[in-house]
Amino acid sequence: MEKRTIAQAVIEVLQASQQPMSAADITQVILNQKLYEFSAKDPKGIVRGAIERRCDGVTRKDIISPTYFKKLPNGTYQLK
Repeated sequence: MEKRTIAQAVIEVLQASQQPMSAADITQVILNQKLYEFSAKDPKGIVRGAIERRCDGVTRKDIISPTYFKKLPNGTYQLK
């Protein structure tokens, strides 16, 4: 398995889908395609956190630049 960050795996998933997705759907694709190996019991929470740290439209103290994602009003995420 190629070593990548969670954010890189999310980018791959969203590029392939070419449409907004929920954190749960993104997590399922990451797990199904083995894009990242999680040691956590709640990978969906980990994925959501990784997205929102690099996401426009989210208020967090731990935002990381540059941002790659945008949160839509319906709670799904897309690439910027």
